[in-house]
Amino acid sequence: MKIKNYEIEILISTLVLVLLFYSSNPVFYSDSSRYLNGSLNDPPLYSIIITLMQSIFTTLNSIIILQTFLVGFGIAFFTKNISKYFNLNIATKIIVTIFLFLPILEFYNHLLTEALGYAFSIFFVSFVLRLIYNFNIQNLVLSSVFVIALLLIRNQFIFLYPVILLLYLGIIFIHKSKKKLILLTISFISIFLIHNSLISLNKYIKQGSLENKALVDNNVGPFNFIFIDSIYISSIQDIEIFKDENLKKTLAKIFQEIEEQKASLKHYNGRGHFGLSLPIIKSQSNFLLKDLAIQKNATIASLKKEISIKLLKVNSKKYIKFLFKKFYDSAWLFVFLPFFMILAASISFLKEKSNFSLFIVFLSSFVLANHSVVYLFGRVQPRYFIYTDFILLMFVYIIFTLLFNKKVKDLS
Repeated sequence: MKIKNYEIEILISTLVLVLLFYSSNPVFYSDSSRYLNGSLNDPPLYSIIITLMQSIFTTLNSIIILQTFLVGFGIAFFTKNISKYFNLNIATKIIVTIFLFLPILEFYNHLLTEALGYAFSIFFVSFVLRLIYNFNIQNLVLSSVFVIALLLIRNQFIFLYPVILLLYLGIIFIHKSKKKLILLTISFISIFLIHNSLISLNKYIKQGSLENKALVDNNVGPFNFIFIDSIYISSIQDIEIFKDENLKKTLAKIFQEIEEQKASLKHYNGRGHFGLSLPIIKSQSNFLLKDLAIQKNATIASLKKEISIKLLKVNSKKYIKFLFKKFYDSAWLFVFLPFFMILAASISFLKEKSNFSLFIVFLSSFVLANHSVVYLFGRVQPRYFIYTDFILLMFVYIIFTLLFNKKVKDLS
């Protein structure tokens, strides 16, 4: 065995071991209790992994060790595959490895889904790369497995459905094979059925009381965050569009509280204002909507949906401008960069039908879809983008390296 053939594996193993020797104790956050208790509001995979590891090793440290090794193995696997198809030199492989490793320094020991989500994302992209360049049943099955794993670890990964559909259409466009069409169709349907069946089964098993059912209805779904956006961009004058007097009184109180704390769009004073306003809107509205829901014999979720739809209908232009403001206030570079990448790659793909162009289209759509889901349906936090952005950055670096090396050779 030649050591020089395993430099990356040795580097990753060293980094992982150093990290774990430094500390393998779990760090707890407020959200950690949801996974420890198996919350119905979250997909079940991380809670199941915690339960299994605790039953085997009787310590939460085992989960930290597992997720750290999976991230390390994922990075090594990604670097090996990307090097195979793009013929990277050792210096480029080391830089890619180190930069992909950097994010886990922040969250490797957090008892949250970030570490495993990051590991599964790296594996997913690696197997998609293999699938594009070497279509076979094994790569298709493993790509599908990691799609399901991602869907079962965070609700955020619902964006994978359109990304996978786009990828499969691209593969069909290249090969025009009836057999591949059938296999890809079976894969897509299987992903949908397995994902939704396991989510439904988890809710059926854990949903033991009407109280739990109310909790699920009140705290999940896209309108949980769209409601906050709609309140943030609206004003107290907008309550006149509602006919229900009790609802109007409740909304008037919400807007008065928000106005006093300057937590609305008209008080926008730069980046970070919405992030500071979000918990204010959330706490004030949930408290007041709870009483209204009891009066109307409804759920908070149904009230949020009704309010959001009507407010966004009368403030549609303002809402579109607000979404662009969200882009600007966060990582706008990771919206424009993949947008122009997918634009250029799509034109090239339609002309050349190349694997390289398809992979860029896939990776760019992977990043754009993730950002879109977070901007539209969630709270914008940097940790929600680690699953896609670091992989994109490293691939852009690889492209520049390949182009530069080619240019140097041409000039030599």
